[in-house]
Amino acid sequence: MVYEPDWQEIGHMSVDAGLCWVGDPCYVLGDDASSRVTDWIDFCNKLHKEENHSQPLGEGVGVAVSTGYGDGSYPVSIMIDPHSERVMAIRVDFIKEEEDDWNE
Repeated sequence: MVYEPDWQEIGHMSVDAGLCWVGDPCYVLGDDASSRVTDWIDFCNKLHKEENHSQPLGEGVGVAVSTGYGDGSYPVSIMIDPHSERVMAIRVDFIKEEEDDWNE
């Protein structure tokens, strides 16, 4: 029998830019950052759309993804490894589908 961990909702993410950034802040914030952005305009100028996602600061630095309906508040969930009790995955639900739709 394979154990399938459950998703646990841990909070909500507010969005005012119609996009979500996933990445390590040490690469983009501060004077020592390797892919530093100076401000919001600098970040936006580096965005390049590719099928609803972008790697504006270079490969491996992080990704920006379009949020389903744009601005709003979106639930954030994590999955915990039952053996190590470490975070295995993170999920942000931009468009909530009916439970039955997921099972089809």
